[in-house]
Amino acid sequence: MVALVTGGGRGIGQGIALRLAKEGWAVAVTARSADQLQQTAKLAEGRMISVAADVADPISVQTMAREVKEKLGTVTLLVNNAGVSGPLGPFWENDPDDWWRCQQVNLRGPMLCCREILPDMIAGRAGRIINVVSGAGCQPFPDMSAYVTSKTALIRFSEQLRDYILDTR
Repeated sequence: MVALVTGGGRGIGQGIALRLAKEGWAVAVTARSADQLQQTAKLAEGRMISVAADVADPISVQTMAREVKEKLGTVTLLVNNAGVSGPLGPFWENDPDDWWRCQQVNLRGPMLCCREILPDMIAGRAGRIINVVSGAGCQPFPDMSAYVTSKTALIRFSEQLRDYILDTR
């Protein structure tokens, strides 16, 4: 059992990764910050590997996925946890690049990771994907337009994946 947890350098992702390692999974954690990843790996007492990557960058995700597969084997659990809250405030006052970066990390990141990992899951007829979303994906929150939009889209993307996978079985 091989798990890949994005955003595993701190917070929820770190907690998920550490619990999986404790339960006997071979775990890979990824995040942009190598320092945070090293700390997570240290807390796991050698029961996981860390691979620095930017989930919003296709080349970085391809390289990360290849390294995880070479070191641990085929991923059977993908936890797309990496995320940013995006710029806060009225959207017309947000920097458009910051607003779009939220979409890139919170939606494009999981899409790119699924794109790299899912073919092996389908071929092996085994695996699970957990896309970490939020109640913010189900209702508007003032001054959080980037985050709400990204999480709403991630919920719909997850439903599309589910329907596609069910159709292929």
